[in-house]
Amino acid sequence: MALLCSNRVGPGHIDHSYAGMLSGGVAASSSTDVTNPDKDRQAFEDLWKPVTKVDTAYESSLLRGRWKKNVWNLPFNGISVAMGGITIDTLVNDPGLRQLAYIIMDETIAIANEDLRQNGYDDESWYLGEAEKKQMMDLSDAMGPYKTSTMLDLVERRPMEVEYLFRKPLERAERLGVKAPHLETLVLLIEATQKRLKL
Repeated sequence: MALLCSNRVGPGHIDHSYAGMLSGGVAASSSTDVTNPDKDRQAFEDLWKPVTKVDTAYESSLLRGRWKKNVWNLPFNGISVAMGGITIDTLVNDPGLRQLAYIIMDETIAIANEDLRQNGYDDESWYLGEAEKKQMMDLSDAMGPYKTSTMLDLVERRPMEVEYLFRKPLERAERLGVKAPHLETLVLLIEATQKRLKL
């Protein structure tokens, strides 16, 4: 799962600010040694050790890791698109948009924690909360005029990944019985923009 502020700006050309990190884990398989979870962590760390310019983090729960990434993706990608293609510095420096980002982070965390709970993560140490919100806002405050991938798709009139990035988490919230009215409004705005522009 990459949250590292990079964009493909042309064939073979990546613009990378070196902010953020690359996180990942191991999906359980017949060869997974459940008695030795540190073996998977070590394998992940060994794999990425030669990559010195990008921070990496091992996620012992891919479900939690995906939701943690959504704590950034849903508000920041979403608002940047819903506002017609604004950069992250514009978003975080506007008091109203910053407040909206916090609200959508809260809703995303509520969905994440219910998903974790319903998938057997009963220990609250697995749950997302204020630390993840602060981490994502601190990261965003330091990004400067970063253009999210979905915002670039919008302004360059390319197909946007709306279904999997925005619609699926909202559908998951509905199945879990978690209300997310601000996220729902954001997704409807993005889908309307996608339809209007035929992206």
